[in-house]
Amino acid sequence: MAFSTREQLANIPVVASESARLAQTFRSWPPSHWSRPAYCPGWAAADAVAHLALGGDFYAQTITAGRSGEPKLPWGASNPAEFREARQAASKKLMDGGPAALIEGFEQGATKLQTVLESLQEADLAKVAQHPRGLIPLGLWVGMRLTELSAHDWDIRQPHETPAHLAPTALPALLSVLPEMQMQFVAQRVIEGMDGVYVLRAGDTAWGLTVRGKTVTYQAAPPMSCDASLSTDAESMILLSLGRADPAAKLQSRALTITGNTDKGQQLCATLFRAF
Repeated sequence: MAFSTREQLANIPVVASESARLAQTFRSWPPSHWSRPAYCPGWAAADAVAHLALGGDFYAQTITAGRSGEPKLPWGASNPAEFREARQAASKKLMDGGPAALIEGFEQGATKLQTVLESLQEADLAKVAQHPRGLIPLGLWVGMRLTELSAHDWDIRQPHETPAHLAPTALPALLSVLPEMQMQFVAQRVIEGMDGVYVLRAGDTAWGLTVRGKTVTYQAAPPMSCDASLSTDAESMILLSLGRADPAAKLQSRALTITGNTDKGQQLCATLFRAF
């Protein structure tokens, strides 16, 4: 899994290829596509592209500041509220410019970020950058950007494809960063009574998470003994973790199964697989 610096750096070219693929897709859209509803409530495709465009600039500025040893939010923001206000204003400006401005903004943000990512060295990855949620190690931002690109690509297509799938070109890399993301989510959401050892299986890949109070630890090799195990295919595990799939429906269809302590498994589902 991408807890290793080598695998974190190996995902940087995947960010580049997915950015290029999406830019080509956006350029191919007819005018009507930009106003089509996206999966996210209240969003059209144009909103999702604006979000991705500003994400490139946000990540580039934030990673650069963190690498220098002075982590801070971008655009002169001093707190999360100011950050959201600045991002909203910049998003409106991009969208007011229409499809050409959105495509240009996305490509410029992607290029700026890729230059920063490709300059990273292994020694940089333990440094921290400022996110509205708090300080996050630089190495994790690579997977975060890849997840953002893939999730919003799916969001744009989901209402119009039956079924919509994650881009196969990104799926292996997404699976490699998934345990990091799950560990962060569980640590942020953990509630009393969740102590235990859990195994998560995504197709042929499996790993463990151990919860002790507010501390969540990761085991690259799934423990031989656990309190509960959740099993599904790789794409479903990613979509569930991103709040893009319904765990109750997956359980009912047997696409997602729980073995071991069912109550603990259900509690992990409720904690990990929730909409944002």
